[in-house]
Amino acid sequence: MLAICMAAAARSDYFTLTVRDWHWIKWGAPTALLLGFELASNDVGFANIAMVFALIAAFSYCFIPPPDISIAKNWDGVQASLFLTYAIGFAGLLVGASSHHDVELVDLIVGEESAEATLWWSLLGALITIVVFIYAWRLRLIQGSADVKALVLVTLMFPSWAFLPDQMFLQTDSIPRIPPSMALFIWAGAAFILAAPLIFVQNLSLGNISSIQDLKMAWHATKKPISDIGESPSWILTDVIENEGEIAVVNRILPIRKPISEAGVSLDLEALHSMGVEHVWVATKHPFIVYLFFAILPLLLFGDPISSIIK
Repeated sequence: MLAICMAAAARSDYFTLTVRDWHWIKWGAPTALLLGFELASNDVGFANIAMVFALIAAFSYCFIPPPDISIAKNWDGVQASLFLTYAIGFAGLLVGASSHHDVELVDLIVGEESAEATLWWSLLGALITIVVFIYAWRLRLIQGSADVKALVLVTLMFPSWAFLPDQMFLQTDSIPRIPPSMALFIWAGAAFILAAPLIFVQNLSLGNISSIQDLKMAWHATKKPISDIGESPSWILTDVIENEGEIAVVNRILPIRKPISEAGVSLDLEALHSMGVEHVWVATKHPFIVYLFFAILPLLLFGDPISSIIK
């Protein structure tokens, strides 16, 4: 489910620069059902089953605000159902805190606490993880809303490492591990960082670097002939400007124009061509969801990269 969901989202973000909210809602429903059924079939107690509702409520916050109690008489079916979800989730927090507050951290880590207590604390950690992702988005620490929704959905899908198969390499059962969704985020970030040197090597092999100005562009853009530029989610970084009455061609680090696929870009290309420019630097968006998709493999093979370093 995770691979199919992330592959579809990555494809949409790569070609259209957006992932509709409906995509995450559509995949969130079976994820929540599977998680609820698994817990209910293992007789883990009311508090843990109710915690699933707390996770669902946190997931819903990405799309719709909590229902306003002051206008409860005007609620529709969606708002009433959402209020019930919040209420059950809050009950899970209260009952679980009352039943499982007296635990030892070391016993939780090494698995010597009861299964119910360990699971409740794992679900609480997942809830805190979702809150961290959402506030990181609100504070603009994570830019893309689709990226955050993907990470929240992964948290709902895998609240703890107990819901994942054992990693083939670097197992660290006796060492504290960050939540699986945060580990996925770190793996994706590592892949994202590697993109810059790979783009530079590609430009070097194609002979696109012939000056200092090219050197500063070759890390994040590629040089293309104007005749080869079609409609795509990319930005032209080569521009024509007027400076003290003189027309000059410059290469910008960041795009200030619309994507190539939008109207008006052809006029800019004609202006560049009239200046004798045959090749331009083009930056292609690298959707982070694409890196999240590719990060699934190292997550399954190696698990948490942070705990692996600690070990």
